[in-house]
Amino acid sequence: MNETDERAAQTGRDEALAKVIRLPFAETTPEVSDTPATETPAPAARADMSKPATPEPAPVEGRVFTADEWELGEDAEGDAPWIHPALRTPEGRAARVKYVRRQARRRIRRWAARQRTPRGVVSTTVRGGVRVHLWVRGVEGQNADAAKRHAELLALDADRAVRRAHFALLNRDQKKKAADVAQQQASMALTEATAATEGARRKIFQRAVTAYLPMAGIEAAGFVFMDGLLGLGAGVLVNLAVLTRVGRRPDMSPEELEELERTEAGLPDRFEMGMTPRAFEAMLYEALTTELGVAVHSMRVLPHAWGFEIQIVLKNQTPEKLSEGLALLEACLPGVRTNSALLQQSARARNECTLRIPGDNPWKAVPELPYRAPKSISTHELHEAQIGADMSGRVLALPGKRTSTNTVGKPRSGKSTVLRARLDALTATCDRIVVGIDLGSYGAGFGPYRKAMAAVARTREEARTVLEWALTIGMNRPKLFSRLGMGANWEASPECPGITIVIDEFPALVKAAKAETFARPEEGEEKPMRIDELVQQIFLTSAKSDVVVDIATHSVTKEKVGDNTWISEVPVQAMGSCDRDDIVQIAGKGAISEGWRPDRLLPAMGDHVNDASVVYPLAGALYSEPIPYRACIVSDEEADRRAAERAAAGLCQLDPGSAAFVRGVQLPNPHGSEPWETEEDEVETLPVLLRTIRTIYRDLGDPSGLTEDELFDQLHGFDPTSWDLDRFVTVGGERMTKGAVLALVLGKVLAPRGQKWAKETFRPKGAKPTKGYRLLDLKRLVGEDDGS
Repeated sequence: MNETDERAAQTGRDEALAKVIRLPFAETTPEVSDTPATETPAPAARADMSKPATPEPAPVEGRVFTADEWELGEDAEGDAPWIHPALRTPEGRAARVKYVRRQARRRIRRWAARQRTPRGVVSTTVRGGVRVHLWVRGVEGQNADAAKRHAELLALDADRAVRRAHFALLNRDQKKKAADVAQQQASMALTEATAATEGARRKIFQRAVTAYLPMAGIEAAGFVFMDGLLGLGAGVLVNLAVLTRVGRRPDMSPEELEELERTEAGLPDRFEMGMTPRAFEAMLYEALTTELGVAVHSMRVLPHAWGFEIQIVLKNQTPEKLSEGLALLEACLPGVRTNSALLQQSARARNECTLRIPGDNPWKAVPELPYRAPKSISTHELHEAQIGADMSGRVLALPGKRTSTNTVGKPRSGKSTVLRARLDALTATCDRIVVGIDLGSYGAGFGPYRKAMAAVARTREEARTVLEWALTIGMNRPKLFSRLGMGANWEASPECPGITIVIDEFPALVKAAKAETFARPEEGEEKPMRIDELVQQIFLTSAKSDVVVDIATHSVTKEKVGDNTWISEVPVQAMGSCDRDDIVQIAGKGAISEGWRPDRLLPAMGDHVNDASVVYPLAGALYSEPIPYRACIVSDEEADRRAAERAAAGLCQLDPGSAAFVRGVQLPNPHGSEPWETEEDEVETLPVLLRTIRTIYRDLGDPSGLTEDELFDQLHGFDPTSWDLDRFVTVGGERMTKGAVLALVLGKVLAPRGQKWAKETFRPKGAKPTKGYRLLDLKRLVGEDDGS
């Protein structure tokens, strides 16, 4: 075999070996030269050629592990340092020492408190000694004692029988026989007791040796090998430790053991969000059972981010007592904020309830108002548009389709905040016209959302215009149901939108309604309704036409809203901080004991928000449990941006069919425009009566004054219908004088502006001084007084 053949054979063997063991370095083989063997072979090769050929070893099978595969993976526990890195710094060691000391002090205090319980050292040792003694006596000792007591009792009975037989006069023979029988029974009992005692003595001795001899040996060994008395004391301590170990488990019922565990656990000093549920449960259980006297069958504590939720099952009791004692419960739980505990009657059983104890900031889960693009939702989706959330983050979304809403709360309770959250959803609809009425705060309660509203009424006259417009539409829309194929109700759509009248500060509207006066109606004409009666009429007659009201009021009682207590019957109610009378009026009797406690909410005070904008919603089956919700808020800048965006996108327009019913009616302040935002002259904002009178004076050459008859005649000539004396009569049916009518009308016009125009003495040209209405006073009223 020449050298070339040998190389070829070696190459073939290498390739075969590489295919088997798949060595990485075997993939590249040296190139084989085809030239004759002119090179000098290696000495080893020549030596091999002189030797006989030996068989090649068998190829090695298996997988070759690379260096990376031999490396150990990450092990957080195994690779952790022996000493924590925090303990390598002086601050870390100091913190660790402080923690260990605090834990040690706690253990010492707990150990000291445990000594007063059945698990104390003394009681445990005594109990262990008693148990060892009982084991030594065993059953045999107990039986021997019982036999001895039985023999003594029979012996006593035998002596009594012998005395009765000795002194008997009647039936003496029978009594002698009974005495003999008693003596025989006593002798047998004595024999049995003697035998039982002898048999028990051996058993007791064996157990005593087993139990007491090691203890004596320990004490003797300590005395001998550990320097006398010290060793004896050490031995005694060892024996006491053994007895303590034997008596470690107290002989108590399960109820007594549970009470013992509560005592050992100890009650915390005050309520804290970081406390464990078990510690809070012990603290609450002690307060409920001991201080409030509530019979608790079972309770379960569920920790949340906002506080603790406790599911309580009462024992043959309703939650009424607990509801009335929430203030006392808060006093028994130091650290719980005043008027923050919440109770909810369970719908599953009358004796079950849910108690919520919030922390310092229970409304962390309430998000901002979600962004809604213009015309992104419909009336049919309003019940899903979030306007608030509860402490766990559950969504609050009130319905608005043919459904009126009432929000009640004291001043500073956040009614306007809830109303603005509601407006954020209403103004984003594609099929709803939103109109506002605010006579108490001149539209400020609506905030920036005035820009996205079809109209905003700020005065009594504007409110009347809006309400009459809405009532006309609501009462005439049923004529269009069949024509538009809507069935029995108005179905809101972008082409046929619904109408929502948002009324803030409802008591101000009621007060303005009481100040309304009307002229005597002509024959055949009905007396006009007051503006609060218009609101009631819309609620009663226009729901099917999808013309609804959204009211915010201070109360629903007669003292605050007069005869308008019907607002307590509105289907959707949101109760903020209000009185108990409001709760009973809205939710009925028994609602307070079931957990409807908005009377415990605190309104905002200064810069402290407290429970402002927190409400208990009552809306059908979705919101039928007494759970408080808080309105979502958004910054004024973001609200203004959203309102401007929705106004730029265009508001919903009234459908042609409904517009035909109110043709010629112009809604006031479209898009919530302010009077000072226009470029009109200031005199144009004056009442029409003052502008008319100023025109009369100017047409007459600005006389120094006019008498009441002269001024009335001028007004009658300007508008004969409105200033007809036949329209003004007293209660008794008599016609009023010109001066009385003029004084009445001027007072009604000027009183809301805080002004007054009284008659003063003036001197006409070429006449004597007389009393009337001076030009100088008129100029002051209209703002033309130049100080001269």
